[in-house]
Amino acid sequence: MKLVTWSLATFHASTFVLAIVLFAYSRGGLGGTLSGLNTFVGLGLFVALWATTYFTTARSLAGLDLIASVRDRDGYLRRTLRWGSRNGMAFLAVLGVVALFAAVANTRPEQVGPGILVPALFIAPIALVVSAAVGGAVGLIFGFIDLALFAIAGLTGMDAEATV
Repeated sequence: MKLVTWSLATFHASTFVLAIVLFAYSRGGLGGTLSGLNTFVGLGLFVALWATTYFTTARSLAGLDLIASVRDRDGYLRRTLRWGSRNGMAFLAVLGVVALFAAVANTRPEQVGPGILVPALFIAPIALVVSAAVGGAVGLIFGFIDLALFAIAGLTGMDAEATV
């Protein structure tokens, strides 16, 4: 099951990043967005997304047999909604901590409290709710895609034979 988890997490993270890049490219805003990034920052963001996605994918697959059990396939979508929400919040937390440290490092000490920490306390709860909603929706979409890919691959357990 580790290979399935690894494969699905990589597919989910890569497809999500590809969708965002294609959306930004179609709107003409990709150049401006990417101008502030370098390879190290981009790789770090992808690794953070992949790590949170791997952890939440592993948790959503824990104890399930999507190939042999119809009942597990039916319950998989609820898990992808729940763990997708947690993935959105976890990735936001990683981004928030990095942004907070960068902002504090680049601000004069007397401005850190009123200029960074106080606004962050008001923004964080709203951002967590939004990230949970977006993460849940994306998780649910990927749950449907996963089940469809299993069905296309013929891994539905209908023709499985017992082996000795």
